[in-house]
Amino acid sequence: MADLNAVLTRLNDRLLRLEGELFVLRSLARATLTAGDEHAARMRKLVEAAKVALDDEAKRALDKPTRKYVDAATALVEELLVEPTQARPLFTVIDGGRRD
Repeated sequence: MADLNAVLTRLNDRLLRLEGELFVLRSLARATLTAGDEHAARMRKLVEAAKVALDDEAKRALDKPTRKYVDAATALVEELLVEPTQARPLFTVIDGGRRD
């Protein structure tokens, strides 16, 4: 039983590390896509190409784990392709008080 617990602990550690790496990569991709420069255009083309590839892959007969992977990757790509809404300011300066 100790061996099973050790294996589960290592798998859990790997999953947590992968989740953290995915968060960082998603953040970097989002920052690049919203930069508004030539890198953003290039990144958008790459993400659109990934969507086409994932759509083609989704049409194939896949086993259950691969289907989950393709579905998760498709959801991530679709999330990246959605134009983000402009953030509202965190605070507003009210023009009041004395005037010179």
